[in-house]
Amino acid sequence: MMGTKLKVSSILFMLCASSWAFADQHDDIIWGVNVSPPFHIWQGEYEHEGFCDTLVDTFERELPALSQSTRKLPSRRITMLMRKNQHLCFPCLIKGSDYNKDFIFSDVTHAYPPHGVITTASNAQQLIKAFGEPLSFTALAQSNYRFAQPIERRYGELQPIVEDYLIPSDHFQEVSGEGAHMNLMAMIATGRIDYTLDYKMLMTYFQRTEGQTNPDFEPLVFIPIKENSDSVILGAVGCSNNQWGQHAINNMNRVIEQVKSDSDFRQSLDLWLGADRPRPEFNNRH
Repeated sequence: MMGTKLKVSSILFMLCASSWAFADQHDDIIWGVNVSPPFHIWQGEYEHEGFCDTLVDTFERELPALSQSTRKLPSRRITMLMRKNQHLCFPCLIKGSDYNKDFIFSDVTHAYPPHGVITTASNAQQLIKAFGEPLSFTALAQSNYRFAQPIERRYGELQPIVEDYLIPSDHFQEVSGEGAHMNLMAMIATGRIDYTLDYKMLMTYFQRTEGQTNPDFEPLVFIPIKENSDSVILGAVGCSNNQWGQHAINNMNRVIEQVKSDSDFRQSLDLWLGADRPRPEFNNRH
């Protein structure tokens, strides 16, 4: 009986400790960040030079009166805790996505070019010949080329194609773990899979940090796809949908124009998304 009581007490203590770790610790903003370059970069030549790192730094400079802290967690755990109304904000979420509908969002902070196909240079020639340029992703998804994606990755308007044709197929694979995105790039570069669907900036980071130094890696190529050629993807800060989160978002929105015009933040976006990136400086606040 005593052992049972001790076990129950231990469980309650752990639950309380866990709740306390993410409860109101007098921090006005608690950033949940994950290892996913070039969003956040934790080591190497570009350490802390991810554009989401810079976004957090910019908010900290623009809101000096607020107490802010950062917690390094896997992205799945961040969103899980946010859905449980723990006090967290994710600095680079897609605004308007059905997958993120449980959260509350700041005004737009930046915009992404649309997803495209990332493959090897040799595969690119075959894919373009078979599926056109820009590629028909719908036709490609129904072919026998091997596709992989990071676990729980979502692709907005392209997600139905992934779910209808790729996920049920024998040539679909998911990659998990902290370095999933870069491991996926290496799998493509070594021919273990044929292609993935993602932002060009992931390929850019891989090429700058690993792709040019390993002789076993074939150069990668980004191919636009026709299904989303006119799309612009809007990024924003997402916070837990509770009173704390709303207060954090209200504070961020007070300085959102200063954040978007910050020279360090713009330079970081140019570095990874390219100087020809879509720009939300047109005062798109929604």
